Amino acid sequence: MTNFSRRGQAHPKVRVAAIAAAVLAMAWTALASAQAYPNRPVRLVVPFAAGTNVDNSARQIAPKLSEALGQPVVIENKPGAGGTIASALVAGAKPDGYTVLLGNAPTHGLAPSIYKDLSYDPVKDFTAIGRIDTAVYVLGVSTKVPATTVTELIAYARAHPGKLNYASTGIGTGTHLAGARFAELAGIDIRHVAYNAVGPMTTDLNSGEVSMIFYPYQPLKPMVEIGAVRLVATTGHKRASYLANLPTMAEAGLPGFVAFAWHGLYGPAGMAPKDVDVMYAALAKAVSDPALRPALLSMGAELDLAPPAEFAAFTKSEVVRFATLVKAANVKAE
Repeated sequence: MTNFSRRGQAHPKVRVAAIAAAVLAMAWTALASAQAYPNRPVRLVVPFAAGTNVDNSARQIAPKLSEALGQPVVIENKPGAGGTIASALVAGAKPDGYTVLLGNAPTHGLAPSIYKDLSYDPVKDFTAIGRIDTAVYVLGVSTKVPATTVTELIAYARAHPGKLNYASTGIGTGTHLAGARFAELAGIDIRHVAYNAVGPMTTDLNSGEVSMIFYPYQPLKPMVEIGAVRLVATTGHKRASYLANLPTMAEAGLPGFVAFAWHGLYGPAGMAPKDVDVMYAALAKAVSDPALRPALLSMGAELDLAPPAEFAAFTKSEVVRFATLVKAANVKAE
């Protein structure tokens, strides 16, 4: 029998019980929402297709990051438009720390200078979580070119203007901009040959149809081993650990020349600082795993961890650096 008062109102004891139940439900809801971040899977958006270097890096890091966070890290590939589709997706996501981007030089350094109608600001629309690694190029020269050093290569190019060429993976890419920067600083006339596939490019380099290339070391290694390509320098601020005997471009006679790629984690703008700290701590723990270093080196990358504030400043500097390179290479914005 339902306990009502004569006026049709709930009995005081019933009202107290209902209120207590409501308060308990609210407490459980608050407790669940207050559980330490993260308390569910994290989506790691990768801006390039499966099998690319960026994707390979993600698949090496994700399991270690998952272990550190105590939650699954689910990779989601969103390729297209030089990585800007995925970047825009993350920029517009809820800043709760459950959607993060594996960004890189094209998405957060190069894109503002290439895409006229870019839908995001690489600095203002993201929370920088941490840089993971950097990867330099090598300058590989066909052994059909009579030059064994950077200075000899420059001298030969000056003596034969327009005869030499350099390959890239496309107009406006890092490999294109590196070649254009080399020509500018060295004061030489070398032709740019853009390829839309790696296979034909490396075939032409192997045969000598291509004179030189700025490219990651690992894909060139087989050609170096058979004597078709000669390495003359690396392009970083310092020597690569896996090519310690090879000088940098600056050491080889071209001061001011630096070219490199990188990867890092970004969240949408507005992530809570405490969540950023948790994610960065997990990232630092993940990449400290000794098993990860050989995997990065196999892709020509070296661990180069940078915390949130440093990574944010680095991102700003990369926008400026690429704007300078794009202007020097006379690359037209789309």
